[in-house]
Amino acid sequence: MEENKEMIKNTEEAVKVQNDPGAQAGRGAETVKSAEDAETAVRKEDEENGKKQKTMKYLLFFLMFFLSGIIAGAGTLFYGYGGADIICNTLMVMLGTGMVIFALAFSEVNGLFYYANQGKYGKFVLFYLTAMALSLVFPLLPISGWPFLVVFVILSLFSNSISGLVAGSVCLMLPVMLQNTGSCREFMLYFFSGLVGILVFSRLNQEFKVGLPVFISLVCLTVCLSANIILFERERLSISQFTFVAINIMVNFILLLITLKIFNGSVIHRYRDRYMDLNDPEFPLLVQLKEYDKAEYYRAIHTAYLGDRIAKKLGLNDVVVKACGYYHRIGIIKGENTWENVKEICEEYRVPEDTRKVLKEYLTRPDKVVAKETTVLLFADCIVTTILDAFKKDPKAELDYKQIIDSVFNKKMENGTLSESDISIAQMREMRKIFKAEQLYYDFLR
Repeated sequence: MEENKEMIKNTEEAVKVQNDPGAQAGRGAETVKSAEDAETAVRKEDEENGKKQKTMKYLLFFLMFFLSGIIAGAGTLFYGYGGADIICNTLMVMLGTGMVIFALAFSEVNGLFYYANQGKYGKFVLFYLTAMALSLVFPLLPISGWPFLVVFVILSLFSNSISGLVAGSVCLMLPVMLQNTGSCREFMLYFFSGLVGILVFSRLNQEFKVGLPVFISLVCLTVCLSANIILFERERLSISQFTFVAINIMVNFILLLITLKIFNGSVIHRYRDRYMDLNDPEFPLLVQLKEYDKAEYYRAIHTAYLGDRIAKKLGLNDVVVKACGYYHRIGIIKGENTWENVKEICEEYRVPEDTRKVLKEYLTRPDKVVAKETTVLLFADCIVTTILDAFKKDPKAELDYKQIIDSVFNKKMENGTLSESDISIAQMREMRKIFKAEQLYYDFLR
């Protein structure tokens, strides 16, 4: 708050606003002849990107299906099995891989992916084929030493529960078939321990508290190993019987930590450092905006502040809303604030994809916002611009902030802007309440 006060006190020129504050978000198609032409251009761009993604997806699925069969056939041949076993194992693994592909496609259609994995199959395919290849080594080890818990967990983290469970089961099936002494007991041992691992790691959030999930999954693995292997040993119980179990637990623990660290850096907090830079008021792009137009710079500062406050209260992605508040008008440094200009700047400064999606929707579909983050950005910008416009006309004016906020909300609800928005009525009510609670802040916009 103090930083924002200083910024406002040091403002050197009047804030420039547009005559219609309720339409501030609708400048995405300024260089296009009409709104219909703008939507058509965006639709074509989306279709082209969709075709590229589909082509890459089909290529990855084909490689996964084809290479899994080669791995299974080569592994069976390596262990000295005959032609019938090679054909059987190859077909079973390829059938299982087909089920994995179906699970991925089913999850995509029904929106069942976690952690924004939908449409991003490169890492999953890599981990699946790697796990399949490594599973050929497991028959050389004692059954109690197979580290399959981490296989199930990592495959589910980079897809979702059902896809990870199916993929892990296929990877487990191959060494069981190649192990002379393997049986359904060993399969169910790692299947159930892997299932528990998938369940406890299925809902990690930004806080990334993994201590309890790691503990539960390792305890379950210990119980399964003890119940299915140690108790069926014909020899008397001895310390040596627990050696491989202890090693297995330790190996899985270490691999889990490594996996979770990779997952945290590449998925959960993959853009954390980038957002720390982008959301810094002294970031070069913001400095450039300030030098180009100080009024727009302070407008961005105020919008980002309010958007961040609202997003945190509503449990939305606050770093995305804050970044969008800073850069929703950044296109003007290239002449006009069109999506084409903003997109070019985003690519140059490596703006994360989730922020680009909100900015794109905000600039190309201001009359029909959908995402909650876009809705918050829309209201933050409209309210800030309305107040700044009023103070521009009369710096000493005594404004009724509650009335202004109610007017903006009522207008957006009446003109159908929120008809397709994902935001709930309860969240709208809470957002209006939070805006009204910021009255002291609005006084600093004079």
